[in-house]
Amino acid sequence: MLAFALTIFGTFLTRSGILSSIHAFSSGPVGWAFLGFLALVVLASGGLLAWRAGRLRDQPALDSLVSRESAFLFGNVVLVAALFTIFLGTVFPLLSEAIAGLKVSVGAPYFNGVMGPLFLVLVFLMGVGPLVAWRRASWDNLRRNFLWPAAVALGAGTGLAAWGLRDAYPLLALTLCVLVAAGIAFDTARAVRARRALAGEPPWRALATITRRNQRRYGGYVVHLGVVLMVVGLTVSMSYSVETEATLDPGESVELGRYRVTFEGLRASEQPTHLRVEGVFRATRAGADLGRLTPALKYYPTQQSPIGRAEMRVSLVEDVYVILSGFSDVGRRQATLKLLVRPMVAWIWLGGLVLALGTLVTVWPLRLAVASRAGAAEVTRSPLEPARD
Repeated sequence: MLAFALTIFGTFLTRSGILSSIHAFSSGPVGWAFLGFLALVVLASGGLLAWRAGRLRDQPALDSLVSRESAFLFGNVVLVAALFTIFLGTVFPLLSEAIAGLKVSVGAPYFNGVMGPLFLVLVFLMGVGPLVAWRRASWDNLRRNFLWPAAVALGAGTGLAAWGLRDAYPLLALTLCVLVAAGIAFDTARAVRARRALAGEPPWRALATITRRNQRRYGGYVVHLGVVLMVVGLTVSMSYSVETEATLDPGESVELGRYRVTFEGLRASEQPTHLRVEGVFRATRAGADLGRLTPALKYYPTQQSPIGRAEMRVSLVEDVYVILSGFSDVGRRQATLKLLVRPMVAWIWLGGLVLALGTLVTVWPLRLAVASRAGAAEVTRSPLEPARD
């Protein structure tokens, strides 16, 4: 209910015009229609919850703070904290202006500064949660399940530090990502080994069998790997992006790292709805030609400022963006260029695809065939995987 209500609330903010943003629309009646619908959703859902309150019984108390249930609970607490952090940052300018008459702006530094630590905690819980025993974890369980993943993560962190990574936040984030991936690999390899010892299957078939018998578990692992890829991409792209800006005459170049961009000229064209001014640039990476890039500025009669269109070259290693910031005169042919290099942005999109794949593995009805042959009990708890304390 809360997630759906917040989507309606976000639509109300952008469609009502009360929030100043480049993503917001001008004020109009449709925004207030969304506000009325939001009130209806909150009242109806709250009424249903109050009506059914007697059936919403408390769950039994946790047996131990060191257990898988506790990890799930703490993960939910972190997600709720992230929700309210974003909500507070979004509505605080509105509350400040309405209550105190002060116009304030909450920008990226607030969200990055608060959300970063929360997501580090969430990644840590993703790494330890699936490896901790249910109800109460013994010392033997912790040692057996965490020795190798922790050793791999510690080795990776040490290697990154020796390689020259000195910033605390990216070093910790990448080390935790290795912990999650190593834990998944260790637990899956142990289950595959147990299946092979029992049935004599080759590794790929044993992996398929244990996945089919416990889709939720291994689909969840794939989802976690997708989140890891996204966190790696976000961490590296935000921490190690570089940019430069220069005003160039035709034939002049600007360099940034391995990239060299040469300005060839400007060209203008009248489109049916706007005037389009393009900058023509030739880009190379470590001497290899990347082709011609044509970022543009579009001038619409109804807009006070032009709308830019960047050109980019994308790879798994890094993306390069060429932006036409402005020009002195089309006849003079002088242009102001902004060049940005953002590493590992593609990993964010790749992680999203892996996350979607893991969701598909989790919900795909492969277990029906297993249940018809072996019974529902075998599906919910496979005897082919190693027991845990």
